[in-house]
Amino acid sequence: MSDFELVKTSTGAVSIRNKVVNEIMHNPVGPWREANDLYIEQSKLRVRLVEPVESDLVLFDVGLGAASNALAAIHACLALTESAQRRLHIVSFENNLELLRFTLENANAFDHLKGFEEALSILLVSHHWESPCGRVIWDLREGDFLEVLDQEKHVPELVFYDPYSPAVNQDMWTLASFKKLRAHCATPESIFGTTLYTYSVATPVRAALLLAGFFVGHGIATGLKNETTQFSTRLDAITDPLSKAWFGRWVRSKNQLPYDVSFVEADVYRDLICGHAQMTPWRSLSGELMKAAFPGRKWTENSSEQAEITEIL
Repeated sequence: MSDFELVKTSTGAVSIRNKVVNEIMHNPVGPWREANDLYIEQSKLRVRLVEPVESDLVLFDVGLGAASNALAAIHACLALTESAQRRLHIVSFENNLELLRFTLENANAFDHLKGFEEALSILLVSHHWESPCGRVIWDLREGDFLEVLDQEKHVPELVFYDPYSPAVNQDMWTLASFKKLRAHCATPESIFGTTLYTYSVATPVRAALLLAGFFVGHGIATGLKNETTQFSTRLDAITDPLSKAWFGRWVRSKNQLPYDVSFVEADVYRDLICGHAQMTPWRSLSGELMKAAFPGRKWTENSSEQAEITEIL
């Protein structure tokens, strides 16, 4: 018996529910709408593909799942016909291919799979597929992402970060995991850097991204989500950086720190978040909030209107 089943969401979209963890993928707008809104449109994938650049556009698809995000990228690339200047190279990561097999068995339920049944079958068998026109290369890396990444030779320009939620797959949303991912990204000095997108807006996730060395921003709304998250190795790639209002909410939050940071390390990591380039301009503006959030600490303003933290003796 399969761990998955087809469901119809409240908007009428066909999606898939994992019966083991009781999560519906891309709820409620369905996989195709979310893939295009959150990942394709927001990343400006089509614009990137028509840039007069010789290098391939390398896309890391983290959490292949039912292949909706990867197929959305392929559809977008192939629809550009002759205007595309760059080849799209997708590297998908997945540790359990049962969902993809289930999706392929039920391909008639998803319009975006039509014409790609053979491509998915080949990918499952050989872990590699190329479009007949040669404009798309698709590789599959099977296994634990955090282990497989150590062996990956390609460096991504874009990352679609779409594993199961922190509620059921917390290891993929920790500071340790994002540090490993950040180490594999392009340097800020490269022509594009690396820009990443995800659906999670959880405060521990955004805190982990900041601590891992990313710049972090508010992403677009999709479905019932008022916003998503974008993050990058370059601040100029973030269209809507985390704001002073977010910083104020973070200071007041009871969940300020990444999932894998222990209580005894809390003060150190809070200081590091406050010292991040995106956060320091607002430290002195939130002094009272800081005192409430960090009992036992003294906050003083210096001449540059930023705050210094000193231990109370």
